[in-house]
Amino acid sequence: MSAEMNEKAASGLKKTWCTSATFAVNLGRRLKILGRYGLACWQQQKLKCALGKLGDQTFKALEAGEANPLTAPEVNAAVQKAKELKERKEKNYQAIQAIRERIKGSCVVATPDQPGGIDENPEVP
Repeated sequence: MSAEMNEKAASGLKKTWCTSATFAVNLGRRLKILGRYGLACWQQQKLKCALGKLGDQTFKALEAGEANPLTAPEVNAAVQKAKELKERKEKNYQAIQAIRERIKGSCVVATPDQPGGIDENPEVP
């Protein structure tokens, strides 16, 4: 009887350890997502500033008598900067999505037929 109890206790301890480890890893991933969101907000502010400068420089080029203000070197540089900021922000959101997929893949839901099997992954907010 005691060997059976020891086996059950070891099994329960192992399950608790695995669940705790998964929780800790996913907590770290969620903190990483939070940091990425903070970075995305900062990048959005930089993008707004860059687009404001782009509009201002376009207006100045029009006042200077440019027929096509996008050909002016200052305006062209501002357009390139805005494009780069948008690309960086998009890469950040792609990284967030990849982290979410890793979290989703690590969530295991036990079923009555298979105690360790995966029925379906719960939705990650």
